[in-house]
Amino acid sequence: MHNLLQLTISGTIIAGFVTASPGQWKRPVSLLRQLMAPAKIKLLLLFLLLSSCLRAQDKDAIGINFMYGAKVINQVGTYQGISVSYVVNTIYNEAQWARMLNVKSIVIEGAFNNMQNVSCGAAMASYKPMFASGGYFGNQLSLTGAIDMEVVKADGFNILLSPTMGLLYTTKDYFNTGGINQVMGSPLNVVVGAKLKFEMPVTANTRLQMGTEVSHISNSGTVHPNVGLDRISTFVGILQNISYANITTPKFSMPDNALSVELVAGYTAQQKTGFYQLNGVDLQLDKTYHEKTSPIAKGALCLGYHHYLNDLVGIKAGADIIYSQRLSVLGSSTSDTTNFIKTYQGAYTPINSHFNVGLNAGIDLCLGRLVFGLCYGYFVGGYEHYIYQSSGDKFEYGPLSYIAYDAKYYITPQFAIEAKSFARNFGGVGVNLSF
Repeated sequence: MHNLLQLTISGTIIAGFVTASPGQWKRPVSLLRQLMAPAKIKLLLLFLLLSSCLRAQDKDAIGINFMYGAKVINQVGTYQGISVSYVVNTIYNEAQWARMLNVKSIVIEGAFNNMQNVSCGAAMASYKPMFASGGYFGNQLSLTGAIDMEVVKADGFNILLSPTMGLLYTTKDYFNTGGINQVMGSPLNVVVGAKLKFEMPVTANTRLQMGTEVSHISNSGTVHPNVGLDRISTFVGILQNISYANITTPKFSMPDNALSVELVAGYTAQQKTGFYQLNGVDLQLDKTYHEKTSPIAKGALCLGYHHYLNDLVGIKAGADIIYSQRLSVLGSSTSDTTNFIKTYQGAYTPINSHFNVGLNAGIDLCLGRLVFGLCYGYFVGGYEHYIYQSSGDKFEYGPLSYIAYDAKYYITPQFAIEAKSFARNFGGVGVNLSF
């Protein structure tokens, strides 16, 4: 914008000298007035335009983006997509978490991706040659939420970092392709990612937006197989302002210290027996297609202590009591690799008891009433599990570490509804009580 001002003023002065009459060269004051009059007008117009562009950034907006050159990592081909978004401006949000993260807006986005031209890579094709043909990834619809955090701001130009989370539906998965698509285990999945955006004003109410996005898609262990997809894409689009944002003051805060009780119910489903994923990702000795089992009920009772360091970050520690409807048919006494392969039911199938206890520690990220949690833990009871090794596959029974993550929405400071996933084990929904 500074360069634009400089060019405008310089062009005005040059034009004044070129168009000046010989007589005006003898009257410097008259010449100066001729030069300054249009310069003032243009400067005023530029100032008004710049001011309106800056003020326009205080508005809510609707947007449309087009994805191009998009890739699925380790797969072949590109995909195209389009997304529509509603942007809620939070520049006047006085909540501490919004100010600490420099949050500019909250974004709700719906997207459609045409994956028909994407096919599998060489490793997967060696197991399922038909997967090397296009069409087995289908199409994808997603609905996500994000926060735009302002990284750089200069004269109306913004660079934003935007963490994203939501749900994704795919028209093609393992079961409706007869086992050919070994990447997607179910039609409904979770998508998490991040965008780096660049915005610049075009008019007083219109902005150009472009950037890049990385994302991961998975069903969080609800249905196996669960290899998932990793995507990277670039996009370009526009934002159109529609209304001014309102000043909002925080009406909710978490207690500094709290004891919590979580009740989570869920399930997992998978092929009846055997391995079903890829060498190097997971083992696939049994290449035949398996029908999905009836849902295996699972649940969790989670007890924890939370200490909030500030309005944004908290730390926590606790215990998880996990229930599984199904036990390993082999138990811990066998070392029969062949039977293990035939009866394997997933990494977190308990051996001796339907219940297992895990100890964990982690962090919370508090965005007002919405809290995201992540923890790492260790089960003290036995699970059967498989470890891929380049020197040879290894089958073990015993304790196992785990990762759990959740999203909670607090209706009151003492009560929240939540979605929680124990990675590679199961996902579910439940309630959280705080004391």
